[in-house]
Amino acid sequence: MIKIVEENKFFVVVNKPEGVSVHNEKPSLVEFLQAKKLPLHFVSRLDRETSGLMIVAKNPDQHEELSESLNLGTKTYRALLRGPWKAPAETKWTWPLSDKAEGRQNPKGISSDRIPCESNVKLVRTNAYFTEALVTISTGRQHQIRKHAAISKQPIVGDNRYNDKKYNVAISDRYKLNRLWLHSETVKFEFQKKEYFYETKLNLDMFFSSSV
Repeated sequence: MIKIVEENKFFVVVNKPEGVSVHNEKPSLVEFLQAKKLPLHFVSRLDRETSGLMIVAKNPDQHEELSESLNLGTKTYRALLRGPWKAPAETKWTWPLSDKAEGRQNPKGISSDRIPCESNVKLVRTNAYFTEALVTISTGRQHQIRKHAAISKQPIVGDNRYNDKKYNVAISDRYKLNRLWLHSETVKFEFQKKEYFYETKLNLDMFFSSSV
C-alpha cells in the first residue's frame, strides 16, 4: 500500500511499495496521487521493483529548486546482496555506467555510453548466504545500485534483470516473498533554509535468522 509520509506546502513524501510503477503500469503512483487530488511533479523516481521514499513537488515552479536540493542531499538505500561480504566494511563502487537499462551480461553498458558514478557501500551484516548493506548514492544513473551490485558479483536478491532468475525463484520459494530487495530508506536535504529528514526502514532479519 502506498503511504503518505508527509505533506507540507512545498512537497509530498510518499513511501512506494515494490511492484508499483510510477506511471507506466497499473497499479501506479500517478493513479494514487490523482485520486487524492495531489500533484504529479516527481522530484525523485524509483523503479517499479524498488520500494521506498519518493518526493513530489506541489508547485511546478519549485520542481527544479527541490531537485537541486535533493541532489545536494543524501539518499540512502538498504539492499540485500547475494553471498557473503568480502570487501572492506566501507567501500565505494565507482564503475562508470551507461544511463540506460542494461542486462545481466553487460551491466556497464557499451563503453561509449559510460559516464562516471559512485555508490558508497556500508556493511550492516553478512552470513554465508547474504549481505545486508546501506548504499548512499551521489549520482543517479538508471539502475545504478543494481548494476554496481551485479558488477561487484553480489547482485541484489530478487533482481531478475541483473541476477540469476533461477536463484531468485529458489529464494522466493523459500521465504515466500517475491520482490527485489532494494529499498530507498532515508532522504536528507535542505530546502529554503530548512533541514528535512525522512526514513522508512526495511527489515531483513529473516535472511539472517536462518540459512538457505
